[in-house]
Amino acid sequence: MSRVIFHKLQRLDEALNKILSLIRVMPTETIDIDSALNRVLAEDIYAPISLPPFDRSSVDGYAVRSSDIAMADEHRPVKLKIKGKIGVGMRPHISVDEGEAVEVDTGSAIPPGADSVIMEEFISRHDDELICYKNTSTGENIFHSGTDVMVGELVLTKGTRIGIKEITLLTSLGIDKVKVYRRPKVAIISTGKELIAPGYDYEEFKVYDSNGYMISAFLRELGCSIDILGIVPDDYDMLKSLISKASASHDFVITSGGTSAGEEDIVYHVLNDIGKIIVHGLMTRPGKPTVVAIVNGKLVIGLPGHPVSAFMILNALVRPIILKALGCTVYKTSSIKAKLSRKVPLRKGYLNIIPVALISDNGSFIAYPTFKGSGLISSIIPSDGYIEVSGNREYVPAGMEVEVKLFNNQLVLPDLTFIGSHCLVTDRILNELKREGFIVRGIYVGSLEGLKAVIRGEADISGIHLLDERTHEYNIPFIKMYGAEDSVVLIKGFKRTQGLVVKKGNPKSIKGLEDLLLQHNIRFVNRNKGSGTRILLDIKLKELCRKLNLNFNKVIRRLNGYSWEVFTHTAVALAIKHDKADVGMAIEYAASLMNLDFIPVATEEYDYVVPKRKLNRKPIQRFIKLLKALKDSISLPGVQFHADTGEIIEI
Repeated sequence: MSRVIFHKLQRLDEALNKILSLIRVMPTETIDIDSALNRVLAEDIYAPISLPPFDRSSVDGYAVRSSDIAMADEHRPVKLKIKGKIGVGMRPHISVDEGEAVEVDTGSAIPPGADSVIMEEFISRHDDELICYKNTSTGENIFHSGTDVMVGELVLTKGTRIGIKEITLLTSLGIDKVKVYRRPKVAIISTGKELIAPGYDYEEFKVYDSNGYMISAFLRELGCSIDILGIVPDDYDMLKSLISKASASHDFVITSGGTSAGEEDIVYHVLNDIGKIIVHGLMTRPGKPTVVAIVNGKLVIGLPGHPVSAFMILNALVRPIILKALGCTVYKTSSIKAKLSRKVPLRKGYLNIIPVALISDNGSFIAYPTFKGSGLISSIIPSDGYIEVSGNREYVPAGMEVEVKLFNNQLVLPDLTFIGSHCLVTDRILNELKREGFIVRGIYVGSLEGLKAVIRGEADISGIHLLDERTHEYNIPFIKMYGAEDSVVLIKGFKRTQGLVVKKGNPKSIKGLEDLLLQHNIRFVNRNKGSGTRILLDIKLKELCRKLNLNFNKVIRRLNGYSWEVFTHTAVALAIKHDKADVGMAIEYAASLMNLDFIPVATEEYDYVVPKRKLNRKPIQRFIKLLKALKDSISLPGVQFHADTGEIIEI
């Protein structure tokens, strides 16, 4: 058989894009939750119940009315009559009336009439008499229904890999079956007359087949169903028959060895005769002799025989192919920035793929190259990831910042971390970034904590809408207050209409914030402390209290639900939609999405804050471009874009 010539080597990114365009997501199947670990969701999951599903005690103690013990302290204890007990799992069959208390355990339902729980540490008991040495505030030691998850809320999205945390969430919601993408069936074939299987006696001048088991472990970890078909010597007819049968019964076939240009490297000849070659040779070192073909409509990937070459191509080429087939929404390799520890020589004209070990250094990382040769397994044993360096120069200098692509999923780090105020416009941008392949983390803690996270360097970007009570200006006064004028920039956002969200038809006839102060039959749902919405609400309520000559602290203690905090605008709207509350403060866009009525209260400025040193990072620049594009492409209820939306504002 004649020697093969690599007529046209392909760049790795070109080859990968070509192959990915041919990959289709696997069919779906419904499985028991007990079998769902590491499978990929094929549907969005909406909460069928709220978590907690009922108001419950977070401590052992007694359910009381906070107004009954408002004056209680160690010097002036207050006595209450113990009416009975509600144990865990019991229906709250008794109520708490004036001067009464009901014993509860951690997890017990809160009886009607009670608005707080006093802990065991602050009481003494004599028969049916409870002596309280401390007061309570409304909602104290109570987990309100829906505080964690609101019924109807989107909790997991299609394309999510199901891990332990996801199984915990699903089963907490009572879900016992999920729709997932079927595992790809992959056949693995090792080629070469020099190979012997592990477990057999060593034969001189032979090598054990490590590639077959390495490929199997790699693909099993990704979520594939594997058939190891064993070792085939360099026999054309035997290999042709096995690949033909395997491609007919499997979704993918992966071979190792026999892909180079030697006379006995027969994989290329077989694939060329029974299928269509789409890649033969990559402009990479190691990994040049990689071949990819279509046989019986299935993808067959021929990996190099050297273990390090095979391992590197598994990570750089095979991983994203399999993840797309599995239905994952993100199949980009995670990476981390590091400084190269020493000078590394390069193979000119190739993309050099170099395994490295990561060393922590005062909060940053050093990348230590471990490559010894494509046939030496010790090159990859200590490595955490790899770097890709174009061979348009002779070497990479020590100290150069490099991007390390990680092997271990436990080291996955996001491209962009958003910490700040929840916003549905922001959600659109972050979701688009995810669709483009960026790994994005969104943590919704409110504007104030988001601003602090940016200043400390924990967040790449934050969304804030902080109203300064003294100047009535948004955002910039807070940046100056924290002395961050020189370390951050403001990205101009948009205006949002904030207001009261009520049920369709407004059955409680709520006209504005004043009704929250004067009506006593209204159930309220609040945003978390530090959120811009909460700050705006408190400022407006204080203004009303001054106008009506009311005490703000007394008013909020009376407001049923003021202490019930949720972390997103959609959670506020869902609480009202599902009759958990009558009214809450949120943006108009959230009310519109849930088909609820909306009473405008104020127009606010929602802007973004970015550390100056991170401004030129690609995901930040892409975020800004997507923000600018939105102002010209969409119209959203209660959202008004500025002419300079997306522009950088120096403070």
